[in-house]
Amino acid sequence: MAGGGRAGRLREKIESLLRKNALSFDLHITKSEERLKAFSREMATEGRTIVGAGGDSTFHLIINEIIKAGGRAPFGMLGLGSSNDITLEFGLEPLERAVAALKLGRTKTVDLGCLKQGNKGLRFFLGQANIGLGVSVNKYVDGLAHRRPWLARRQTLAGTLGIMRAYRKRRVPLDLVIQSTEGTIKGSFIVAVFSNTRYWATGKLIAPQARPDDGRLDACLIEKCSFLRLARINSLAKTGRHGRAPEVRLFQSAEFSVSSPAGFNIQADGEILPFDSALAVRIQVEPGALRLIC
Repeated sequence: MAGGGRAGRLREKIESLLRKNALSFDLHITKSEERLKAFSREMATEGRTIVGAGGDSTFHLIINEIIKAGGRAPFGMLGLGSSNDITLEFGLEPLERAVAALKLGRTKTVDLGCLKQGNKGLRFFLGQANIGLGVSVNKYVDGLAHRRPWLARRQTLAGTLGIMRAYRKRRVPLDLVIQSTEGTIKGSFIVAVFSNTRYWATGKLIAPQARPDDGRLDACLIEKCSFLRLARINSLAKTGRHGRAPEVRLFQSAEFSVSSPAGFNIQADGEILPFDSALAVRIQVEPGALRLIC
């Protein structure tokens, strides 16, 4: 289902590329999210190399099962989603480059972000965890995929409509309290993104200084602003220049704590997570947690 069905349509191309590069593989098409997780956990327990063919959410689900199984299994990625921000970070775009990386088989140890609440671990993520506008837009586009799939496939238009709706319904800004090694920040924010990698929201350089192996996460906070002002900040983010805007704060920390008097939803690599929104969430780095083929 990744990329509005793009993954399925590219199956023959993927198989052809793998064979052309003399790669031996077993192809498994999962029938449900639960089957994907169970199969990934089974293969990871055996120490098999696992390659996810899908979008950021697909990779997110597989990675969490690899970690549950002990984190030994090498993981590769074929980006077939709508955004492919994670594969872009690791130089795995286009598909031909991703397959070439699989042929070489070199692995790099990279960090993961980890979401925790109290003593409970919620999820690991390779790309970003975000609060605010990204969650609202994701929900809106997911709804479009069922009601008007032709519109959901026009990602820029669908995203813009989702942003407009979030403003109109007053889903943003959110009052947040964010604690880190840099101190405590309180404010009303449109977006709060905590990044392990640079790219977000289809190629935006949301965290231009982020590195997935530096033992830190990068925060990007966008304070309350108008829709037109956000559009300008978004334009600057295409080249990572949004940090110049007075509404934007960029900083790094190994750990963050986020809370809100009104509660909030949180999304990790495209997956909206179930948790107690009345309690603070810790977002921290797990250094060298994943063996990535890249």
